[in-house]
Amino acid sequence: MFDITYLGQRCFRFIRRYPRTSIVVGLLLVFCIGIWLGRNSLPWLRGSTVANYVRSYLPSERSDTTKSVARGIMHRQILDNGVLTNILAVSPDAVDIRPYRALSAGIGMESLVSLARRHKALAAINGGFFEMVGTFRGESVGALKIDGEWISEPEQGRAVIGLRTVNGNIEAYIDRIILRQKLVLPSGKTLPIDGMNRSRGRNELVIYRPDFHTVTLTMPDGVEVVVRNGEVTGIRDREGSSRIPADGYILSASGKKRTDLLTHIAEGNAVQIHEMVIPERVGDSNLWASFAHIIGGGPLLLQDSTALPTQAYEREGFNQAFHSFWHPRTAIGKKADGTLLFVTITAAAAGVRRGVKLARLAELFLEWGATDALNLDGGNSSMLVIRDEIVSVKQKDHTRAKSDDKAEQKKVGTERNRRTARGNRRIRPLPKQQGRAIADAILIFSRF
Repeated sequence: MFDITYLGQRCFRFIRRYPRTSIVVGLLLVFCIGIWLGRNSLPWLRGSTVANYVRSYLPSERSDTTKSVARGIMHRQILDNGVLTNILAVSPDAVDIRPYRALSAGIGMESLVSLARRHKALAAINGGFFEMVGTFRGESVGALKIDGEWISEPEQGRAVIGLRTVNGNIEAYIDRIILRQKLVLPSGKTLPIDGMNRSRGRNELVIYRPDFHTVTLTMPDGVEVVVRNGEVTGIRDREGSSRIPADGYILSASGKKRTDLLTHIAEGNAVQIHEMVIPERVGDSNLWASFAHIIGGGPLLLQDSTALPTQAYEREGFNQAFHSFWHPRTAIGKKADGTLLFVTITAAAAGVRRGVKLARLAELFLEWGATDALNLDGGNSSMLVIRDEIVSVKQKDHTRAKSDDKAEQKKVGTERNRRTARGNRRIRPLPKQQGRAIADAILIFSRF
């Protein structure tokens, strides 16, 4: 059901922020209502007549094209009244698929085009959710495992997709999981690990690995234990922001966890980390332990060819404003034969926010033959890149674009010669906008 409360709040905020615009819109609305009420007395003002007249002067907004990108990779693009749907169908024996972090670090952001180009990927799609502000801007929020090593812990109980290669074929599984990690101390005592490569909260034990950053970026209100090759080589209490060793990790604890760590650990001790993945499907723990790559998102859209109800979305922590509004979306689906569907549904024009409700997205995956499907990060992050080209927005006419580029370059050149910045350095032109920067992405490489 459409969230009328959410829409009303947005309208009220718009009126408060733009009162003059709201008055103009209100007058136009009254004028349109007046025309609609008087359409019977004025036949030429009937809605269908006016709509058909206007439509006759507008270009067609419906198209459906399919083309081959490479062997085993098909790209279908559907344009329908300003909404652009891109479906990249990938055969499991034709590609290698791997998630990558922006800037090859645990924090920071990078455009999808840059990420794909840097790793020479054939295609790329944005990944999971992430922090957008603050010191930890770009930190992945949700599960992220790359090459067998956890970069970010799952949001407990949310859906993920796991990827592994078996006999040359990509195998993918979609389910909700919980990760249990614990530190085994020399005394036999165990301490649960609360998270990894993220901001440390009160009474928490967090592990920082080399792929996060050069230092832990923590405040000096806890203890940090340096572990190299499974052995404690240093204990730094009340110092904070320790340097992360390339051949180990940092155990950072605060509050009660700090006291426990100081009591049961000393330099020279050997420590171990035990972990267990608990999926929703009973008996699949060993299966999930074998996945080299895991990417988190949510909510789960399809499971065993059945669309889940909106109540299931909310149990994963996604409210009605998220799932019942027309947001741009990115999602992954899986067919019975192993074919993977990478999907974006966005506005055809850049800068316009249009998309689809999650319930409708689940129905679409069923129409496309998927048995399981998972929603990923959407909104302004939704983007699909094929051969270094953004296909999730309609490209402009190339002839006109080239002439516009020349005019823009001439204008920029004039500005560079005319204006200078502090230090007497000439102002450099900014690079073209390539979409909002993201934290992680799924990259697709052709084997042929």
